[in-house]
Amino acid sequence: MSASHLILEESLFKDYYLNDETKPIKCLPNFNTINIIVGANNSGKTRFMRELMVFKNFTLVNADNFDKYNDLVSNFNRDAKAKSGKHYRPEYAIELLELAKNIKEQYSGNERKVNINRFGFEANYRAKFSQIKNLISTLEIIKSIYIPTLRTAHSLFQIKKEGEAAGRAGSSIPTEYSKISKDIYSNTLVKYYNINNKVDIFTGLHLYKEILNARNSEKKTRDKFAAFESFLSKCFFDGKQVDIVAKFDKDENEQGKNTSELILVHIEDEKETRELYKLGDGIQAIIILVYKIFMAESNSFIYIDEPELNLHPGMQRLFLEQISTNKDLKKKNLTYIITTHSNHFLDLTIEKENVSIYAFSPKETKSGESQFVIRNVNSGDNSVLKHLGVNNSSVFMANCSIWVEGISDRNYIKSFLKLYLKYLEEEKREDNKKEYKSIKEDIDFAFFEYAGSNIEHYVFDEEIAEQEEDLIEKEINSLALSNRIFLLADSDNADKRTKKGKRLLKLEEAKKDNFQPKVIWGVREIENLLTNEVWKKVLINFCEKSLLKTYKDEIQSKIDEVLNKVDYSNYTSKYIGDFLNEIDKKLGKIDGVNILNKVYKINKDGSFGTFIYKRELSELVLNADLDWSVYKENPEIEELTKEIYDFIIGKKPSA
Repeated sequence: MSASHLILEESLFKDYYLNDETKPIKCLPNFNTINIIVGANNSGKTRFMRELMVFKNFTLVNADNFDKYNDLVSNFNRDAKAKSGKHYRPEYAIELLELAKNIKEQYSGNERKVNINRFGFEANYRAKFSQIKNLISTLEIIKSIYIPTLRTAHSLFQIKKEGEAAGRAGSSIPTEYSKISKDIYSNTLVKYYNINNKVDIFTGLHLYKEILNARNSEKKTRDKFAAFESFLSKCFFDGKQVDIVAKFDKDENEQGKNTSELILVHIEDEKETRELYKLGDGIQAIIILVYKIFMAESNSFIYIDEPELNLHPGMQRLFLEQISTNKDLKKKNLTYIITTHSNHFLDLTIEKENVSIYAFSPKETKSGESQFVIRNVNSGDNSVLKHLGVNNSSVFMANCSIWVEGISDRNYIKSFLKLYLKYLEEEKREDNKKEYKSIKEDIDFAFFEYAGSNIEHYVFDEEIAEQEEDLIEKEINSLALSNRIFLLADSDNADKRTKKGKRLLKLEEAKKDNFQPKVIWGVREIENLLTNEVWKKVLINFCEKSLLKTYKDEIQSKIDEVLNKVDYSNYTSKYIGDFLNEIDKKLGKIDGVNILNKVYKINKDGSFGTFIYKRELSELVLNADLDWSVYKENPEIEELTKEIYDFIIGKKPSA
C-alpha cells in the first residue's frame, strides 16, 4: 500500500482531534502499510484501533495524487483568475476530483466550474489531469486479525479433581485436569469492547488446534506454515531446520483420556524434542505474534496491541524487520496497525518509507470529557519519546558499535554482513566443525553515523580522556557513548602528508582492544568497492524511465555487455563518476535519449565527481538479490567484512 489518507466516520471518532484542530478528526493522514500508534497510558490508542476494526471497507485518498490534483486545480484557477484557488483537505477529495473533472472535460457553469475554453491553456491542463489516476479508492477488508494483550502460547487447564497423598513414599493419586475449551480471553474482549464478530481475535489459546489443522490442511496452508518454520529457523536456531507439531500427551491413569495438549519443537541435530513451554518466553511471545501473520490470507488487516510484551528490544526490531522485509509476508500485501509503548519500534521509521507513526495524547478540556489529540509525526522526530516516558538512561547499549560516515556506508556494511552471515550459515550446515556465531543488530552491534570530518571532534584515547580535562571540554569522549567501537573511514585518496592524511594516521595509531579503526586506503569512496556484478543488479534503476517502459530487457542486456568490458577495479582510486562516465558512453542512446540518467557530478573543470544518489544506491544494494560470492570477488570487501564480524563476536585480530 502506498501512503494514503484514510477517511474516517466522524460519528465513531468524535473524541479524537487531529493536531490543533477544533473539530473531530475526519481523516487520518498518511495511512501506510505499517502504522504505529504510540502514546502514554489512557491516551486513546487501543480504543482508536478497535474503532477501526468496525470498518468493513476503507475509503482511501492517494496521498501523492491528491497533492498533484490540489496543485493543478490551484494553478489552473490562478491562471484562469478564478476565485476558487484554495487547497483542499483530504476529506474533500471527492469535491476536488469533481472540480478536476469539470476542468478536464471543459464544462461551463458557476464560479466553481470554470469554462476553460476561454483560455489558451486548456489542452495543457487537460493532458495533465488525464495523467493522474486513482485518486480515491475503496478497500474492501477481506479479513481482520486482532492480536490483543490477552494472549498466550499455551492451552489453559483447570483442576478437575485434586490428588491426595497415598500414604506410601513416592506414591500419590494424580490430580485430574480438564482443558478450558472456550477462548475465555476472546470472550472477555468481545464482552467488554463489543468487537465485530467478523474480526478474528487471536489470543493463542487455540494455537495447538491451529497448528494441528495447518499441518493437516491443503498445500497452500502447509506452505504458509513452512514459511513460518523457516522464519524461526533463520532467526533463532542458526538456520537449522525447525519442525513444529501438535501432539496429545496421554496419561494411562486417566484411562487413555487426553489430559494435555503439547506443541513440540524439534531442532535439527538435537537429540531431544522440546515442548514449546520449555522455550524462552521471548521466543514464545514472538511465535504468538508472527504465527497468525504468516498464516493470514492476502490483503488482511493485522491489528496488534503492544507487540513488545515479553520481547527484548532486539527481538522487537526483529519482529518489525520481518513484517516489513520478509518476502513471504510482503507477497501477502498485509496492512498493520500497531499500538505500542516501546521506543524501540520508532527507529524502524528512519529506514522505511512504508511506515507511519501517530502520537496520541490526552486533550485538555474544561468539561473533563475524555478527548485525544493525534499527531502524524515524522520519522526521527524524537519529541514523540515524551509520550513514552523515555529518558536517555532508559535505553541499554548494544555490545559494540560500528561507526560509519553516513547512512549509505551503513547500508553497504549491513549488506556485506548479511551475505557473509548467510555464507557462514551454509558452511556450518555443510561442516559442523566450522566455527560460526550468529549476530543480531541492536543486540550484538549497533551503527553510529559520525558524518565524515566530524570525527576530529571525538576523543578515542582513554588516557587522554582521563588526563586532559581542557580537551574534553571541547571534544567528545567517544568511549562514553560506546565501550567497544569499530570505526570505518574513507581515505578520499588523501595524501598521508596532508592534514587529513595525518589525521587518519593518528586515528589508526589510537587502535586498542576496544577501539579498532579501519581506514580504506587506496579507495576514494566505499562505492568504489562495488564489483561489476553488483552494478549489473542495480544500475538499471538509474536509467531513463521513459525508455525502460519499452526497452527494459534490451537495456539490461546492454548494461551486462558494457560491464563485461569496463572493470570497476581500474577506477578504485578515482571518483565513481569516472567509472560511470565510461559506462554512460558505451551504453549510448535509444531513440535519441541517453540511456543512463545524470547520476554523477560533473565539476566545473569537466572532471567527474561522486555519485549523486548515494542513499538510493546503497538501499538498492542492500535489498538486491546478491550472493556472498559476488562480494568475495573484491578482496577488500572480504577483508573488511571479516574484520567487522570478528570485532563484533569479540575475536582478537591477528597480529
